[in-house]
Amino acid sequence: MRVYFLNPGIATKDKYIREGRCMQKASSWVTQWPPISLGILAAIAKPKAEVFLLDGNIENLKLGQLIENVIAFRPDLIVISTGFPSIEEDMSVARELKLALPYAKILAFGMYFSILEKQGVEDCPFLDFCIIGEPEETFRELLAHLENAKTDYARVKGLAFWQDGKPVVNEKREMLDDLDKLPHPDRDLFKNNRYQLPHNNRPFTLVNTGRGCPYQCFFCVANIYSGVKARKHSVGYVIEEITQCIERYGIREFLFWEEVFTIDRSYVLELCRAINEHRFNIHWAASTRVDLLDDELLAAMKEAGCYLLGLGIESFNQAILDAAKKATSVSDVPKAVELCHRHGIKVMGHFIFGLPGETKETAENTISSMLKTGLDYMQAYCAIPYPKTGLGKMAEKNGWIIAKRWPEYDFGGSSILELPTISAEQVSFYRKVAFRKFYFRFRYVLKTAFKEISLTQTAKLLKFSDWIGLKKDKR
Repeated sequence: MRVYFLNPGIATKDKYIREGRCMQKASSWVTQWPPISLGILAAIAKPKAEVFLLDGNIENLKLGQLIENVIAFRPDLIVISTGFPSIEEDMSVARELKLALPYAKILAFGMYFSILEKQGVEDCPFLDFCIIGEPEETFRELLAHLENAKTDYARVKGLAFWQDGKPVVNEKREMLDDLDKLPHPDRDLFKNNRYQLPHNNRPFTLVNTGRGCPYQCFFCVANIYSGVKARKHSVGYVIEEITQCIERYGIREFLFWEEVFTIDRSYVLELCRAINEHRFNIHWAASTRVDLLDDELLAAMKEAGCYLLGLGIESFNQAILDAAKKATSVSDVPKAVELCHRHGIKVMGHFIFGLPGETKETAENTISSMLKTGLDYMQAYCAIPYPKTGLGKMAEKNGWIIAKRWPEYDFGGSSILELPTISAEQVSFYRKVAFRKFYFRFRYVLKTAFKEISLTQTAKLLKFSDWIGLKKDKR
């Protein structure tokens, strides 16, 4: 059996990150992410099949070249990663592949099909299979069916498929309790040196430390995909993966990929102790909440190599946070930033403009407050009403959604919500203002641009400025 794994990406087209809830243009992070979800699926298939993985984000192939590459491999199964903002381009590639290789089965997975389920499948009749939810165990079982020429696909939980010209969506699969049953991503299939951090040009990778989120933020899709139970890889599993990255690939820069990294305080302390005991000499970043930090935790993280924490701040208006069920306080933010800086850890604040209750005044206050809080970096997004989220249900009920196509559901794109208190155009405008005022302050440019950013990184920053719309914004 031969399986071709594809992260779609066509020359002259936008490149997209497609990892769980993170579905946005790669330029929003000024770098490409290694497609570790595909890497895990490839590792599952490798003992039983000949595999090949192509990341179109870094290969820069034209569509014809990509199709030729797939044809040359002669796959029995093609596995395609997808996301909301990239879905039309993803499915355009899938459609052309089906025309070129009618004998090959095509499987798609990702947040798009996990949220839309039957509706998503109905729009893509050229696909043979879709996975709803976390893909690994469903993929493992489907692979066994294909290997043994079984066609009773209705028995495979989490799978959607076409039968007699109609889409069938099977019973949902339970979340995998023991994440250590999953193999590490097969990084032999990646061109690891092509994934570099924007600030130092060193190769980096994602290491998944856990999945699931018990918090109920009503704008987030994380627990739709990975559940409300926080599940962790064992410390030993993570240490083994870090060891592989260092010894096989020379990678010492990591993003510990998880919804809320410090949700289990004892786990983080244990992991940090293990990193120090192994004397890895690594550098890493993670994301968490503003109310889940303390001195002992941050001291341990810094000693183990943490240099950056992303904090989900969202807004500096308490009423907006409460309505969004964020369960944090505005007063938590300066405390968290000060704690991080006390231990020499930089902070990236994440903000969402256009949540219910947003007005010109609240948006301006959030921008003003973010400039005073001492953040080292920030990311700003427009609220997106993904189906199945509380925000999506509220927006649909109230007729706030102005999007006509699924790619407009782009967390890193323009606002698609016309709230009674602020227009979509105004929300998009304030998001851009936030970037301008934060990153183009004279003191910030002196401190950061001239001290931390080399001339060779300028092109990457220009891509970032294009993503946030600095070149073309007109109010």
